Amino acid sequence: MIRGRVTRARDEGAGLEARVPVDVVDAVGAFRTLEVVVDTGFTGAFTLPERIAQELGLQSIDARDVIQASGQIFRADVCAIRLLWHGQPTDVPAYLMGSRPMIGVELLVYCHLAIDWWEGGDVSIEERTQGTASPDS
Repeated sequence: MIRGRVTRARDEGAGLEARVPVDVVDAVGAFRTLEVVVDTGFTGAFTLPERIAQELGLQSIDARDVIQASGQIFRADVCAIRLLWHGQPTDVPAYLMGSRPMIGVELLVYCHLAIDWWEGGDVSIEERTQGTASPDS
């Protein structure tokens, strides 16, 4: 299980954010823990600010269109990143955008996400198997 906290957003006026620690692997194979925002409005797996991608030594391998909630479309560079997700090495595309790292719903497939939505509240992401993911199972 991955555990984190609800904190005040670093952007003024943005309210609260659910944050969890995620271990990522840099270009030389060293681990680094990033505090990432859980963004259920992002359908991809992961985002990284360009400056953090540079610090990790990651290179852009692609560019893809991104549709914002407002409907605006922009092109974002994408790099491959390896992270530990529920203790397992997992390779995902990371969109180079924004001011803080985020995980999206692609990483939450077959997971149970629980958030106590107040400052200091608990955040937990529990891995489920396909057979136990549905309450009907």
